[in-house]
Amino acid sequence: MTGDPGPARTDRPLMSSTADALEELIGVTSVLRSELNAHEVICRKLLGEVRVDHEITGVLPEIHAETWRSAVTDAIRNFEAARHRVRLLLVAIEVEEGGSIGDVAKSWGVSRQLASRWVQESGTIPD
Repeated sequence: MTGDPGPARTDRPLMSSTADALEELIGVTSVLRSELNAHEVICRKLLGEVRVDHEITGVLPEIHAETWRSAVTDAIRNFEAARHRVRLLLVAIEVEEGGSIGDVAKSWGVSRQLASRWVQESGTIPD
């Protein structure tokens, strides 16, 4: 990839929706990466505490354990939702351009059954 090509240049609403969805996916990917980096730092701190046999009950408040898990979980959930939306939009484009369920299955490396489900689901996504 060579970077952001700028605003979408298309009159096809599906392409425009896909461009917007890709921008959203890029954003949530960045958030997920940031959360995973923070998660790694916390894991390393916990590892150090476990290796020297410190009491974990004193460390948990320090690492904000009450929000530690949920922050990563939420970031993963948002990433998965955005990625799924992009996938369905790309499938919809493929079908709009004349691709069959077999073509979708082949291009994504999935079964025809899964491709069929994606094609059906792609017809229900809002613009």
